[in-house]
Formats: sequence, C-alpha cells, structure tokens
Amino acid sequence: MRKTDTHQLTPPVVLVADRTLSADYKIVFEGIFGTLQTTHIPEIAMRRFLAPPAKTDALGRAKTATLGLRRVEAALLKQTPLGPDDVVCTTPEALGWLLGPWVKVVGFSSSDPLGRGMSNTTTANFFKGELYTRHWTMEMLRQVAAAKQRYGFKVIVGGGGAWQWLCEPDTAAQLGVDTVFEGYFESAGPDVMMAMIEGRPTPSHVVERGTAVAQAGAIRSASLLGAVELSRGCGRGCRFCTMSRRGMEHLPVETILADLRTNVAGGVHAVVSGSEDFFRYGAPGTKPDYEALHGLLERMRQVKGLSFMQIDHANVTSVLQLDDEQLTEIRRLLTWEKPTDYLWVNMGAESANGRLVAANGRGKIAPFDPNDWESLVIESADKMERTGFFPVFSIVLGLPGETPNDVRRTLGMVRRLQKKNAIIFPVFYEPSSVESAAEYPRFTAADMGPEHLELFSTCYEINFRRVPRLYWDNQRAGGVSLVKRTLVQVLGKTEVVSWRRMFRRLRRQIESRRGSAVSAAECPSIQRGSSRQGGAPSCSEGMDEPQQTMPHGAGAVAEAIPCPWQGMPPDAPLPHETAGSRTGKMPVPRKGGTPSPHETPSPRWCASGESGV
Repeated sequence: MRKTDTHQLTPPVVLVADRTLSADYKIVFEGIFGTLQTTHIPEIAMRRFLAPPAKTDALGRAKTATLGLRRVEAALLKQTPLGPDDVVCTTPEALGWLLGPWVKVVGFSSSDPLGRGMSNTTTANFFKGELYTRHWTMEMLRQVAAAKQRYGFKVIVGGGGAWQWLCEPDTAAQLGVDTVFEGYFESAGPDVMMAMIEGRPTPSHVVERGTAVAQAGAIRSASLLGAVELSRGCGRGCRFCTMSRRGMEHLPVETILADLRTNVAGGVHAVVSGSEDFFRYGAPGTKPDYEALHGLLERMRQVKGLSFMQIDHANVTSVLQLDDEQLTEIRRLLTWEKPTDYLWVNMGAESANGRLVAANGRGKIAPFDPNDWESLVIESADKMERTGFFPVFSIVLGLPGETPNDVRRTLGMVRRLQKKNAIIFPVFYEPSSVESAAEYPRFTAADMGPEHLELFSTCYEINFRRVPRLYWDNQRAGGVSLVKRTLVQVLGKTEVVSWRRMFRRLRRQIESRRGSAVSAAECPSIQRGSSRQGGAPSCSEGMDEPQQTMPHGAGAVAEAIPCPWQGMPPDAPLPHETAGSRTGKMPVPRKGGTPSPHETPSPRWCASGESGV
C-alpha cells in the first residue's frame, strides 16, 4: 500500500508490547524474573540489567517481538492488502519515531497490563511499589493517547491480559483504548484492523473463542525468547487460567519448522516451546500421542543453529501416561548443541487435595481419580527425575473451597517433593475474568493464615537452594555472559535476604492479627459479616466474620466447571467417574450464598508462547 524511503517508515499499523515484554531476554527465567518486579527496584536497573531493551533496526523495527504480535503481523500480511512496510512491530523506545499522521491503528499487547496476573500479583503482595508491567503500560499508553489526540488513529489492545481492561473500563477510556480484543487474532482480527484503517465503525470489545489454528501463518521475523508455538488451547477447565475452556489444537509441523528457521535466521538460537501441555502435541484428547511428538522433535533437530529448547508447561497426567523409555527418548531429542543439566518442566500441582483441584479444574486430573492426586504428583516428580528432566511445580494458595487442612496437606506434599529435587513456586489465587472475580475474589497477603505462611516460606526455602543452580545452567546454555551470570547470582542472594526478612515481618503481623481477632470475638457487640480482608476493628466499630485462616471457608456443593475436554458435553462424567458419582465436585461457597453462572472463558490475543513472559 504505502511506499517509504530509507529514512522514515510511515506505517498505517504499529504494533508494540509492554516494556517488560520488549526486552532482550535470553532464557525464560530472565523473562519471568523481569515481569515479576515492582518499582521498588530502581528503573535504571530494570532497563539496563534485568530487562535490557529489545534491539531494533535503523528504522525502528523490533528485531524480536512477542509471538502474539508476530502472529498478528503475519495474519495482516497474509489476509489483507497491507505490505511489509505497512505493518511494523516496534519497541516502546522506538515508538515515538513511528507515530505520525500516517498511523491509522496502534495495537498494544501485554500478558499483564494492569498488574492482575496471578504470578505477578503474588510478588506485588510482598514488595513495595507498583508492578512494572502496569507502571510501564501506563507510561507508554499515555504517550500513545497524547499522539492519538494529535493524529486521530485508533487503539486496539490485546494479549494474554486483555481481560484486565474489562475490569478497569475507566482506565481503558482514559488511555484512549477503542477496542479490547480477546482471543486469537487470525479469524476476526484482520477484519477489525481493516475497518479501523478505513474509518468504519468497530466494536469496543471483540471476543474470538476459537483457536484459529487453520488461519495461523508462519511468523515473518524472530519472536521474543524464540517462542515457537506448538499448540493452542488446553480444555481442562481450570478457573484460574484464561486458556482452560478452549480445546487444544495443534499447529502443523511445517509451520513450527518455519518458525524455528525464522528465529535462527534472526539470531535467536535458544527457543521456547509454546504450549499449555508440551507432551500432548498431536493428540486429539488428553492422552499423549508419543509418535506425533517424537516425529515433531526428530524434524526439529534437523534445523541447524539451535542451541537448546525450554519446554515450559506440561500436565502431571500427561507425564504419567508416558513410560520411562518414551520420556528418556524425548529428553534425548531435546538435547541440542548446548546440553543443559536442568531441562525443567513446569507442572501445576495446585494443591494436595485432588477433590479441591478437580472442583477448580474439572478436566485437570482426568483420566485419573482425584483421590489419588497427591500420589500422582509425587509419581510425576519421580518420573521426571528418572528420565533426565528437572521437575518444577506450582501450587495455588487460596483456591475457592480451600480449608486449613488442605494447606497442611499441601505442605506435607511439598516436603515430599523436596526429596525429589523439585522446585515449587507458590502463587496466590487470582481470578482470570471479570465474571470469576465477582464470584471468587482474589487471595492476598492480608488473607494469609499461619498455615499459608509456613507453606509459602517452605517453598521459597527450597527454591533459595535450587533455583540459582538452575538459573546459572540455563543462562550458560542460552549464551548469557559470565559477568551477567555472576551478577545475577549476587542479586539473587540479596533477594533471599529480603524475602526472609519479609517472612519474619509477615509472621508477626499474622500473630498480631489473630490476637486482635480473638480479643474482638469476645466482644458481644460484634457484627458478623462476610469480608475477606484481614484486620480487627474495635468493638465499637463492629467487625466482619472472626478471623479465619482460610478466607473462602466451606459451604454448598460446587458445580463442576464445564469444559470442552475431548469434545464431551459439559455435564458428561469424566472417564474415571460413574453415573451419579461426581468425584470432581468439592464444597465451594459462592458469594452471597447462591449459585451463579459459570464464568465465561477469557481467551487471549496472543500465542501460547506469550503466556507469563
């Protein structure tokens, strides 16, 4: 459409991600660590060291961009008349060079634009300041809003955290957001963008519920961290995950290989698999298809110039449905030019209580019995360690329906995992949609009881010993310099001191809060309520429900969450259930004491590789 000279690009479409995702990370853990930080870390340290800026060419084109933006770019070039100079992925630093009267649309992507992501909010509960994901988003979009007033272009926002804009519509309006796009871009996105370019009306909120795998084209330039998308969706129904209600579909092998070659050509040699469950590649349901995965990995090994691949996500049940010989062979196929001793796999354990896990994610444990969940988690750690992988688990504090006994059981499971050389990351429950936020509020540090703190601090003490070795090994394989690796280790030691000091302070606060609650409970004028927040007002003020260690309590029977697992009807029993016996149900109280509709899934405008980082 528009031709330009060599001195200035004048693109009608400019695409940019938040600053924490526009960085020159070498490995996944660098990205995770960068997006977790708050403004208590000096900005110069963030910009220069923890999240150094992504590189651009002389015209402002980003040399790497999030996989989600690369898919948007590819879809626009494939499905519209726009040419390569008409759609430009850039960085926050270079954005000002590209904004002008020629711009018709600015597309912004972030996995956590307003600081509501589950992992990030957990950190924000303990450190002063504002999450950099939100801080830098506000800073850049104010710049975009000022340019919009001058030039009159449209602003569309998406990414894994697109749902967060619906939680803060006033913020979106103040920043000049015209459209919030939820879901994969390729189906509806190109038409929306062209309508904006041509001045036609567009909706303020677009939801694309499919995976759009059939429309997904190969990326044109390198992606952040070399993210290579294998699959989209998941379908296991976890209420705290935006991808949980969309059945998994897989990208063709040739598209995956093309993306790998594009990354290598762009100078990215350490890559990341983009999938909610790596071991399910090629499978029509939740049972892994070993031959399909093996065939893909064989083809991937033929791409020259790759150093190593980080797996990221997998499901406990997928690991258990593969035998040791198969897992050992997969591990061999993942050993490329730079072998790593810590090829980690992140699996969600969530809680030792399988019935609680099943109530919050009906398909997560299928085809196994929820009553066996704790032993299944331990067995998966054994399998991973035996076959050469490094097991990493996440647990969720404050799941709806959780009781103090659940927390104590999970602590016991964590101590068993400690003997398996596992790493365990605890996170606070955070709703992943407007609907679920209204029904099940977020869990915060103010809601923690002594059991929570013991569980949380135990996990971190394990991680203080093991994460530094994993981090060093991955950075080495990813080509990070010795100087930076050493500085990161020093910084890590200071973080350990800060965390331990924080645990001591929080322990005193919890003890004080419990003492105040006991004193208040002896006052006959107490007015009981339903607030989850901690603290104990004076007797004359009245107070909420006496302080409990678990904010959610226990109540009426929870309804199983509908999910498209293997295309089954929402109310069909899982394979391990019998008619009339729904082992996936768990007592969960509902706000106000009455049932409400299940929350609507919040798909994302991004590829799986953009999740978290």
